[in-house]
Amino acid sequence: MKKRPPQQQGMALMEALVASAVLGIGLVGATQLMLKTIGSASLNRQHTVAQHLAQEAMDCLRADPALCPAQDIMEHQGTRYTRQARSTARGQGLVDFRVSVQWPTLGASSGSSGAAAEQRIEWHSSASGLPAWAGLSPP
Repeated sequence: MKKRPPQQQGMALMEALVASAVLGIGLVGATQLMLKTIGSASLNRQHTVAQHLAQEAMDCLRADPALCPAQDIMEHQGTRYTRQARSTARGQGLVDFRVSVQWPTLGASSGSSGAAAEQRIEWHSSASGLPAWAGLSPP
């Protein structure tokens, strides 16, 4: 009579536990990646809105600086933006334009979580205050 090999008991349970641990680690990694992606998308959206606001102010300054507000505050999708615009005569018919847009960004790598950091973009440009036809002749 042959002896039967001893049956392995509990190996299926161990395999299931190891597979569950590997799956859990993978899901935690995927979750972290999604959170970073969402945060990055939010920062990019805020920066795009700030650029749009700066472009509006720059267009207003080029059209008629007297009609543009020096500073205004607006809110877009829960973020408060502060926009400043000014024009300065430089002489010889040149005008300098400066536009600045500031907004708070929550948790933006400032060391402590949840702290607000200020983001800012600044645009500078110059233009001639004289009409294009004044003193110029086509080639």
